[in-house]
Amino acid sequence: MGRYKDTINDLIKLLDIEPNKFALRYRAEAYYLMEKYKESFNDANKLLKIETNNEWPSKLSAKIIEKEI
Repeated sequence: MGRYKDTINDLIKLLDIEPNKFALRYRAEAYYLMEKYKESFNDANKLLKIETNNEWPSKLSAKIIEKEI
């Protein structure tokens, strides 16, 4: 679990310096793996706004919604 926290902290720093879709995706995935579904869902939605043709954020959002029910 500690590695995910370190990864998220690094990705937050990277996104503060230069927003990019790759860091956003990996942060969403790390949040998901840590069961921080709200944060993961928010990042997936941000990514979907950037990449409207990318199916990954939609699939992740659907998985989160299923877990929350």
